[in-house]
Amino acid sequence: MKSDDVSSSVLSMQPIDHQSVQEKVYERITDVLMRGGFQPGQKLSSRKLAASLGTSDMPVRAALGRLVAEGAVTQNANGTFTIPLISRKKFQDVMELRALLEGRATTAACGKISQKSLRDLKTFGKGLEEAIEKNDIDLYLDYNQRLKFSIYKHCDSEILFLHIRLLWLLAAPFLRHLNKDLSQMTYANFHDGAIAALIENRAEDAGAEIARDVHAGMVFLLKHGKFAEDV
Repeated sequence: MKSDDVSSSVLSMQPIDHQSVQEKVYERITDVLMRGGFQPGQKLSSRKLAASLGTSDMPVRAALGRLVAEGAVTQNANGTFTIPLISRKKFQDVMELRALLEGRATTAACGKISQKSLRDLKTFGKGLEEAIEKNDIDLYLDYNQRLKFSIYKHCDSEILFLHIRLLWLLAAPFLRHLNKDLSQMTYANFHDGAIAALIENRAEDAGAEIARDVHAGMVFLLKHGKFAEDV
């Protein structure tokens, strides 16, 4: 093999590695966002995020640029980034569509979830109860996201899953307002009913319970959340 052939081979691998770093950074930031790690109206520093992730500024800005395109982040005139503070009407639209699509995804997932995954769902459900008892909003948001997406990933529809994910990117920062009275989630928690229905292969009931859960969260957040018109 000629030396220039080796050089070409090595060079051809570099963009793949670079893309891998960008993808990992995007996934990490998105994961934090979807677990309510950022608040509505919060300014994001690409340099601080890069320092936290142990990477350079460039892949972080690339990740934030993707989130801007998805509507989850806004870019200001000076080049900085902010988690958008949307209106009550837009939030209600997002949550109502979430209830519809997530109910459908749960119905579609029923019968396709392994016994191990069903046991995991029960563990996540207990984790939610523990978080409510401890009034731990971070723990609650973590288990809430893990439980729901552990269901939706079995819906066997990439398009449906993608749309649910995009809606979560818009709604998740507002879920942090649940800390206004996390104990109220005891009365608005329909996860146990959904899990029981999934175990018993009652697809329509499982979907209805998840839709009720999303709707109950919407009602609470419309009352206690802070939106664009409140600033």
